Amino acid sequence: MDRRTFISLSTLLPFFGFGKLIGCLSKNSNNSIFNQKLATDSKNIIDLHNSLKYRIISEEGLRMSDGFKVPGLADGMGSFLINDKIVLVRNHEIVPEHGIQKGPFQNPDSQIKLLGKKHYDNNAIGGTTNIVLDKVSKRVLKEYLSLSGTHQNCAGGITPWGTWLSCEEKVNKKIKNQPSHGYVFEVDPRNPSLNVPNPLKKLGRFNHEAIAFDRFSNAYLTEDRSNGLIYKFIPKTSNNLKNGELFALSIRGITDARNWNSSLIKSNKTYIADWVKIEDYDPEHDTVREEGMIKGATPFARPEGIIAGGNSIYICCTSGGSLRRGQIWKINPTASKESSIELWYEVQDKASLNMPDNITIAPWGDLIVCEDNSDRNRLWGITSRGKPYLIAQNSYSSSEFAGVCFSPEENSMFINLQSNGLTLLIDGNWNEVAT
Repeated sequence: MDRRTFISLSTLLPFFGFGKLIGCLSKNSNNSIFNQKLATDSKNIIDLHNSLKYRIISEEGLRMSDGFKVPGLADGMGSFLINDKIVLVRNHEIVPEHGIQKGPFQNPDSQIKLLGKKHYDNNAIGGTTNIVLDKVSKRVLKEYLSLSGTHQNCAGGITPWGTWLSCEEKVNKKIKNQPSHGYVFEVDPRNPSLNVPNPLKKLGRFNHEAIAFDRFSNAYLTEDRSNGLIYKFIPKTSNNLKNGELFALSIRGITDARNWNSSLIKSNKTYIADWVKIEDYDPEHDTVREEGMIKGATPFARPEGIIAGGNSIYICCTSGGSLRRGQIWKINPTASKESSIELWYEVQDKASLNMPDNITIAPWGDLIVCEDNSDRNRLWGITSRGKPYLIAQNSYSSSEFAGVCFSPEENSMFINLQSNGLTLLIDGNWNEVAT
């Protein structure tokens, strides 16, 4: 198990000590921290805190070690320590409508045919790529295609046993003798070449976004839709996602968690979380969500990024709240079927977070949040004292930040600038940034 997985599943007292303080983000919207000076980038890529620097480690369209080209639209990403090297597994949120040039193939027909069973669907060009780096110098040693032929691989998550789960955010109608989409696929970072794509159907067929695990080895899954649900998968056996039961979250007494028109949910108030069973987890159409709501599951506003830490699960709902600028929820799982949930933070001003998406936990315990909006996308940190600080800002394009994660053994950050087709390494004096 790598360092990032370990801290996600173990106790992070500094970070989780500020659960009741996060509300101060909205209360202190005039704090100068929101206008923190960032160094202007002469290369017009990203503005960074002046104690940090970035380096491009991968660029869309360049040739990889296996002869394929780096695909576009990189999204979720995980970091692993394999044989004393850093391995990044990176999703590519591509569908055929983006154009074949966004995928990894120069000659799609012949190259896909040669891949055989290692390419899931001849009509799909999404998947994952791996970047192998030297642990010390962070020099790229190898880059290759690791999952091929899937649709719109958005985010995902790291399993407790050290693999990457890549999520499809696109559901098609089932057609006989043709591959279906809307699944989760497992990618082993130890594999030096393509993984055979096998959909984990028991995890449901819906607009998957991301996954995190609690201390009981249950998986929590998000669904990026304006009325998306939050799911829980209880595996039949540990470290195996092929069999188990899927449930959807129902907040007792609450029919809508989005707070768009009225604040039904109060911040920092504990609610009871029940779980309703999903029977038709692999339906013909995109109906998993409908079954859940018929049974009383609560809709959320675009559940996206999710991370586990200590005894809690934290979830970004990108368009929640009256301003539709975002919410962060916290689930407290228990060994029994009943859990608790609270609205940990809801954006109530136009100075702080704006549509939080991907999230992770830094090695020093802070929450790191990527924005995905149509205005100006930024990268935030939030300290254990509830103090937000700017890390980076995209002042030059409309691209979102995505896939934020850290080196398995120290503080180097990896992140994608999605529409720009870039994967970056960010490093420097984080002590100066987080104070």
